Amino acid sequence: MMRPPSGSGGLPPGGDPSQATQAIGMLGERAEALCKRLTDVEQALAVQEWWLLGRVLAEARLLAEVGSLLAVARGELETILSRYFGRGVPRSDITDQFATVEEMPDRAQDAAWVAASRDQAIGLLRMVAASLPPMLQYAQMLRSYAEQLGMPSEAVDALGIVVDRLNETGEAFRQPPV
Repeated sequence: MMRPPSGSGGLPPGGDPSQATQAIGMLGERAEALCKRLTDVEQALAVQEWWLLGRVLAEARLLAEVGSLLAVARGELETILSRYFGRGVPRSDITDQFATVEEMPDRAQDAAWVAASRDQAIGLLRMVAASLPPMLQYAQMLRSYAEQLGMPSEAVDALGIVVDRLNETGEAFRQPPV
């Protein structure tokens, strides 16, 4: 379990401002770790354009939705890291390796390729499902600590958006793909 970034969680009245600065810095490090994990998961999903397979595979539709939700959560974390923690987050163009849109319809008719894509999608869904609970718990704690440290409401709200998108990702897994 992650401990609050400072001894008591917040800065007591008359407390040392350097402790608050140090605690906020530690919170930034932890937010950066979550952002890295979200990026890693997103990159694992970026083996192909899952939304293009959505008509053929229900699992692909779910992966596309999950990828979109995770991208929003990562984007919020990148904004927080830049705006409130002064940390630059290198952006990567995850989609550069995708097949072109023109190639997909031909492959969608190939039963062996579709079966392999389904297996790949199921494996990726399992990986995300296993990764999601700890990421959600971590995001909830980051939000709570940001609030305790008296960070600006915009930062706390942005962390709330991260929590909401991760919750929505979990909800997407609870609904069977159709």
